Amino acid sequence: MSPLDALFAELSAHEDALALGAGRSVVASELRSRGTTIDAVSGDWPSVQLARRYSLVIVESPEGSHGAAAAVHCAVQHVKPGGEIVLMLDQIEDVGRRFDLHEPARVTVEGSEIVRYRRTARVTIHDRVFAARAVINRVAPYDLAARLLCEDAPTVVDIRTGIDRGRFGVIVGSIHVPRTLVEWHLDPANGYRHTAVTSFDQPLVLVCNGGYSSSLAAASVLDLGFTDVGDLVGGIRVWIDAGLEVVEPDHSHLDI
Repeated sequence: MSPLDALFAELSAHEDALALGAGRSVVASELRSRGTTIDAVSGDWPSVQLARRYSLVIVESPEGSHGAAAAVHCAVQHVKPGGEIVLMLDQIEDVGRRFDLHEPARVTVEGSEIVRYRRTARVTIHDRVFAARAVINRVAPYDLAARLLCEDAPTVVDIRTGIDRGRFGVIVGSIHVPRTLVEWHLDPANGYRHTAVTSFDQPLVLVCNGGYSSSLAAASVLDLGFTDVGDLVGGIRVWIDAGLEVVEPDHSHLDI
């Protein structure tokens, strides 16, 4: 059995897999023929946030403006602890150390390399983010824009630094509670709750730069007893990319 056939035989033990790309690579096609269900997704990798994870993720192409490193980052987000990632793109320098991946196999096919990595089984930041997103109410940019026009609009809590708010702008009507102060300024037990937050049942949507820190912060706020907490998918970056309005921040009150 050739090294390539051996690789396919071992990878076909996965009942399903995620392909980052069109799902038509030699690996995806061969595994599909062997009975593995292949789900394919493409897009701007930092904004791809699926509701489930896989035991195998195939990185087929570095689509989008963020390149190969962002595609691997997306793969690590969506692979289960101890799961496998197969790279089918130009080698990223020191990818194993950079993403805490172990390399069990490397096969050359028609001059191109197929590299097989295994993700660590320890709890990583990606596991924490995935667990957080399982309990909060995530909101897409256009959906949040529509909700902000309603009478029962949520309170948008911008957790970014003052520097980032100044660089990129803010959502109209949002309040500023830096990430380091979120729990302190939202929990009334502290005695200094932000005046815009008046009830544990008040809907809150947290916003950061890319939609990652906001997920972790939103889950933490939910633990405090708030009942309707979510975050903006993709953060302010995707909000701006969608052509939605931002204004200059008011930095006259950075703290309470």
